Amino acid sequence: MSIATEITRIQTDRNTIRAKLVELGMAQSTDGLDALAAAVEKVENRGAVSASVQEGETYTIPKGYHNGSGTVSGVAGGGNYSLQSKTATPTKLQQNVTPDSGYYGLSDVTVAPIPEAYQDVSSVTAAAGEVLTGKIFVDAAGKMTAGTMVNNGGVAKTLTADGPSYTVPAGFHSGEGVVKIVPEARTVTPTKAAQTVTPAEGKILSGVTVEAIPDRFADTADADAAAAHILAEKTAYAGGEKITGSMPNNGGVSASLDGLTTVSVEVPAGYTTGGTISLSGDIEAALAAV
Repeated sequence: MSIATEITRIQTDRNTIRAKLVELGMAQSTDGLDALAAAVEKVENRGAVSASVQEGETYTIPKGYHNGSGTVSGVAGGGNYSLQSKTATPTKLQQNVTPDSGYYGLSDVTVAPIPEAYQDVSSVTAAAGEVLTGKIFVDAAGKMTAGTMVNNGGVAKTLTADGPSYTVPAGFHSGEGVVKIVPEARTVTPTKAAQTVTPAEGKILSGVTVEAIPDRFADTADADAAAAHILAEKTAYAGGEKITGSMPNNGGVSASLDGLTTVSVEVPAGYTTGGTISLSGDIEAALAAV
């Protein structure tokens, strides 16, 4: 037999004993085994009790166990029957209402209303999980039940970029817990490379200030230069693109015309540092003699 099965058997036997003792007015519905055993131990074995009473007399049956063989018989005789009116207030334990000494019997018994402390709990809807742990309540069946709702007290949490959310645990909260963020403002300067702006550890960005583009960065959208307009091996930016020039560097160009064999000079395309195109000496002398 497993331990769990044995525990269940003991609990069932305890409940059976407790139910009977409650019925007999010897125990309460919340008593444990120790209290039930103490109640049973107090029961005296009366065996077979027999008694005879005369008219006008009473006999109090002693508390305890009776084996069912005893008898109480009355002695015949006439007389004046003095009856007593009594009042009883309901309690958790069973009560036996009997007349006091000197009375033949009871004329009536007035049962007072159930005290204010005792309530009709048949409409109770709370379950153990809905009552704070460590607290006791009476369920709809009138059974004393311990709550199991977790007491989380004041739960505190700081949200971060790595943990931007918080799952609130089930249970009771004292209202003193705080879930918060630590805001941080950052500033960045534009660069040629993309930048990812992140908060410092344990903080959340509240804003990012992007500074103006530095002066060394120019807007080249309206530039119209092409590679042929830029000296070879030199670079420039136009339309957002870096361009390497292709214009030839012709340096200094010089030539002479003699008017006979050389009557023109072809200047090559590209850049020139300057130069001279002049008439040859003999053509100059010829022109001067004219």
